[in-house]
Amino acid sequence: MPKERFLLYMLAGIFTFQAAIFASGFYFCATNGGLKSCPNLGDRYEQTFNVMIATTLALLTGSALKEK
Repeated sequence: MPKERFLLYMLAGIFTFQAAIFASGFYFCATNGGLKSCPNLGDRYEQTFNVMIATTLALLTGSALKEK
């Protein structure tokens, strides 16, 4: 499997995992008091996945630049 395809699959997996975690966190917070029980849900969501997405995109663009 080419590196680019693997990295694109990895990026798609990250987005899928990210959506599942956010949906389950949102559901938990909604059923347990809303924003009073989870005031920093958006901040934690952002911090958790920024590094994964940035690393995958850097690897993807780095491998594309080497081929030219």
